[in-house]
Amino acid sequence: AAPCRPLSFTTHDQALDWCETERPNLVGAVQQAAASGLTGIAWRLPAVLWGFFYLRSHLGDWANTSRTGLSAARAAHDRPGEARALGDLAAALRSAGRFDEAIDHYHRAMTIYRELGDAEGRLRAVGNLGDAYLHAGQFAKAVEYSRRGLALDRKLGDIWGEGIALSNLGDAYQRLGRYDDAVRCLEQALTVLRTGGNRWVEGVALDVLGTVHHRLGAHDRAVDHYDQALATHRDIGNRWGEGHTLGHLGDVQLAAGDPEAADGSWRQALAIFAEFDHPDAEKIKEKLDSSRPTAR
Repeated sequence: AAPCRPLSFTTHDQALDWCETERPNLVGAVQQAAASGLTGIAWRLPAVLWGFFYLRSHLGDWANTSRTGLSAARAAHDRPGEARALGDLAAALRSAGRFDEAIDHYHRAMTIYRELGDAEGRLRAVGNLGDAYLHAGQFAKAVEYSRRGLALDRKLGDIWGEGIALSNLGDAYQRLGRYDDAVRCLEQALTVLRTGGNRWVEGVALDVLGTVHHRLGAHDRAVDHYDQALATHRDIGNRWGEGHTLGHLGDVQLAAGDPEAADGSWRQALAIFAEFDHPDAEKIKEKLDSSRPTAR
């Protein structure tokens, strides 16, 4: 509107800090929009907040606002809004470790996108299914959907999606023990991600490459990739990714015979996960407990 003066930010951190300060109001705005019949705002606001919710691990707000948007879209028979809200809710559920529900929601979204003839939406759902199957431990399905997503990305010229698909495919291959294929995909992914400026997934791909080299026993190369991943995560404020990579760094430091360094990395990871009440805090606590010498 004419009297509205949109805010501008000079740094990434400044924008994130504003979102954090205004988070209760942003969440409240979603609820108010739904209650007022403003369906478009009710599902579009969660759709643009997902990146903030992901970076700061606000999984409850992410899921709740996405559910509100989904209900509003369904009540208004807004099929495009329903499909997008299904995908947003699925992403929140996937991040919370509720993989079966996430997969079901992505399939529902993909069905609607197909009915609507929305090729880009369908592509997004296919790629996200590859990621969900990956984290659910269904690696053959992860490879299948990541390959499908990659082919669609390349057909549509979507360089952003291509980098993500290559990263997910590389991760699936490393979990299947296909390390040569994993390295090939991940190195391709880094080239594409850097071309497209996708720093978020660049950090993830570097982390997975570190894990591949860890599994191959190349500890120095693993540490180097984890260090690069940490620098990338910190550059964009991805605290969640930073915590995961610190946990992996501790693993390789322990394998390399440096339990003191491993303890330090795990403690840093625990501090981050505790800060956001992230469920992975328990995994790090278990590592710290198991690494302590037993009393005689």
